[in-house]
Amino acid sequence: MESRTDNRFEQDDGWLERLERALISGRLNRRGFMRAVTAAGFGASGLTALADQLEAIRANQVERTKQLLPAYDYVIVGTGTAACALVGRLAARRNATILIIEAGDWDTAPSVMDPTAWFTNLGTERDWGDVAIPSSGTNHRAIPEHMGRVVGGGSSINATIWARPFKQDLEHWATVSGDRSWGYEAGLEIYRRMENWQGTPDARYRGKNGPVWCQPANNPHPLATTLLAACTSLGYPVLDDLNGRREEGHIGFALMNQIIRDGRRQSMARSYLYPVLSKPNVTVAVQTHADRLVLSGTRVTGVQISRGGVSSVISANSEVILCAGGINTPKLLMLSGIGDAAQLRQHGIRAVVDAKEVGQNFQDHLLHGGCIWEPKEHLPHRNSAANASGFLKSQARLEAPDVNLVQIELPYASDVIGKQYAPPNTSWALCAGLVAPKSKGEIRLRSADPKDRPVVDARFLSHPDDVKALAFGIEVARDLGNSPAMKDFVKREVVPGKKLTGQAMEDFVRNGATTYFHQSGTCRMGSDAAAVVDAKLRVNGIQGLRIADSSIMPQIASVATMATCALIGERMADILSPAV
Repeated sequence: MESRTDNRFEQDDGWLERLERALISGRLNRRGFMRAVTAAGFGASGLTALADQLEAIRANQVERTKQLLPAYDYVIVGTGTAACALVGRLAARRNATILIIEAGDWDTAPSVMDPTAWFTNLGTERDWGDVAIPSSGTNHRAIPEHMGRVVGGGSSINATIWARPFKQDLEHWATVSGDRSWGYEAGLEIYRRMENWQGTPDARYRGKNGPVWCQPANNPHPLATTLLAACTSLGYPVLDDLNGRREEGHIGFALMNQIIRDGRRQSMARSYLYPVLSKPNVTVAVQTHADRLVLSGTRVTGVQISRGGVSSVISANSEVILCAGGINTPKLLMLSGIGDAAQLRQHGIRAVVDAKEVGQNFQDHLLHGGCIWEPKEHLPHRNSAANASGFLKSQARLEAPDVNLVQIELPYASDVIGKQYAPPNTSWALCAGLVAPKSKGEIRLRSADPKDRPVVDARFLSHPDDVKALAFGIEVARDLGNSPAMKDFVKREVVPGKKLTGQAMEDFVRNGATTYFHQSGTCRMGSDAAAVVDAKLRVNGIQGLRIADSSIMPQIASVATMATCALIGERMADILSPAV
């Protein structure tokens, strides 16, 4: 088709993303794309390669999805971080046919590609819209549990933080799984091959030639660099890199690592998936819902899907791999008869395998919203509105940090705290995070209807130690925010505005609790009989089915989970097709 997009696409912050979307969807051809960017005054170099890639992807995926095949070698449910890493590696190593099922759409919305606007994706069609039910731990507040419903999953809609797990995290996984391939040194080798690190070279800890572009916060907000000066003034260590040596137990603060390249989000879809989407053996079926697994006895043979209002079955010649995340993966298992038999019976579902731990062990990181200051002069936020962070131990005896502090260049507040204190829109926050929670919840079916969202019973702050840890983080945040080093950025402390103790502090903790949206642990890996998956990520008691996503974490990694999920995807690829 001939393009008339020179007038349809005005050159604003999202014009290139809209052009990409039009090209991928087929509303615009390559010639029209190049005419539009040339008319906007951009040279052909770089954009020519982008146009070629997008056109090849579009043509291939349009052809592949006109009529889905009745069977593929691998059927993968979900296109989140782990799935992208898995498919990118597997497709590059093998000629096996791969179908990836995605309930959402492509990741070309301007709010996805613009890292400064990531939070505007929350609550939209790119979000599953789950909410943790009210509980006493959060003073009977319902807590949103945003989760990506778009190509790239959380790596497309959440913040752009690249934080690798602590050594203690992976060593614990290796111990409980009985497999050293999950240990720290094995993980470090994978990270070196996956990263394209743009900071100071470090042969032991960082990689340079991998698919994942990551960099220290570029042109960080003055608040971030000043916070690091405040840390130094109060005796908190400041590190060169928030990955690397930090992973081996060195606590402290630094600029964040971010997946932002030339001002645009470099999601795991862009890093891993896009480079293989023009291959004839890779198909991404967007706007396609996985309803149930199809079983023959205890063997999974395929997936029942809904696509365009039509239900059908896609078979797997080799295996089905669930990469649907900490909420949707256990939901799909339970709908298919893999779960606690007594619970399934309540919904008229016959248990194929009585797997009592499916949906149990739910964990998420809590982010307190928050300690807030009104500045003397407002400065717009940069990058993903968070550029500096740090890790601390609330108790010296802990092996690894349990508290994460994040500086947010916006007045980040929970619903209750926001109403109570009404911080000015120009304010900034320093928020305490709980990254090693002892409180655990569960995911339960609401009904046997695949369209119904499950019950998220998170039970946040049900363990008293979690309240104490967040209270510790809040006190550190207030000390830093009110330190002399921060005086140029502080007109007044808005929230909480005074020292809190006893019941007042406990209520402040519970009323301010929100989450990082890192749902994990609901199909835990282990070597014991009760574990949902083994060290090779095979579902116990079932053949032809594996899980590779955040749900397999025996214990949630004490960091933002994107980089850990990428590791899980890489490990799954190695298990199926070892790297050479």
